[in-house]
Amino acid sequence: MDKPNTGGGLFGWVKTLFVGSSAPSPSSTFRFETNLDADDASMSSQLQAAQQYRNIILSAASRFNIPPSVVCGIGSRESHWGLALKPQGPAGTGDFGKRGPRAARTTALPPDGGGFGRGLLQIDYDWHEFARTGNWRSPQDNILYGCQVLSQGRQFLQQRINLAPADLLQAAVAAYNCGATATLGALQAGLDVDAKTTGADYSSDVLNRAGWFQQNGWA
Repeated sequence: MDKPNTGGGLFGWVKTLFVGSSAPSPSSTFRFETNLDADDASMSSQLQAAQQYRNIILSAASRFNIPPSVVCGIGSRESHWGLALKPQGPAGTGDFGKRGPRAARTTALPPDGGGFGRGLLQIDYDWHEFARTGNWRSPQDNILYGCQVLSQGRQFLQQRINLAPADLLQAAVAAYNCGATATLGALQAGLDVDAKTTGADYSSDVLNRAGWFQQNGWA
């Protein structure tokens, strides 16, 4: 995760936390293709790790009408469901690339010694107060917050551009990484939805992973 989906910070979008259920079509209708091997060792390890949080994922996904497999795909891309974090697990951090100062942060990395990505869904330290002051180490709070961000990005895009349900979902996933304003700009410019995402492949990779999770018991 990088920038928040819209301006205004955390408190600018708290009022939208319960609008996910207004998405245009039921999450259960989405099916995702995957080119990942069925016995991919890394994905199998991530599947086992994600199973620890199954009830949390299902609850958060239902609350915001997001396919659980997409939540699984985001957690896979962001942190390998904690296996890629330091230390491993929900209390770990990632993204140790140095950045210039921003706001109260004067150091190249967060002053607490962790990376910029916080917890399972890698909530960004610079862009989300939750990652600085919230209970981001809690799997439940981290997953719920990530789903809130995804839902809010989807609503932002839905209000500004006409997309088919599957395209809207993919755009929301891209927005989770680079921000909804950047995603909207890419689409309006006729660019690929991932043009401004990390690696220019974020949403396509997440949905590829989601397809693998669908083949392994996740809706």
